[in-house]
Amino acid sequence: MNARTYPYTAWVLTRSFVVLEVELVGPTADGQNERSAKGKWYAPDTLFQSPDAAVDEGRSRIQAARAEIARRAAVLEEKSALLDRMSGR
Repeated sequence: MNARTYPYTAWVLTRSFVVLEVELVGPTADGQNERSAKGKWYAPDTLFQSPDAAVDEGRSRIQAARAEIARRAAVLEEKSALLDRMSGR
């Protein structure tokens, strides 16, 4: 059960990595999410206690994306080298 006192302020990180302040006024009907004053629903794991925490999460997501891009680039490079060897180049 959610023991929060409403309303309260939290910060969210948008897809474009903008940190937004939101006022949450209560849980959703199913109790799984939080409802903002504007009627939007937020999952608890997308809400942060401070703008700095949201920025830290954004940095973490960027680092994870960079690591995934590097991994995929390495796989493509290996495949390309294999294809070159197979074609006799």
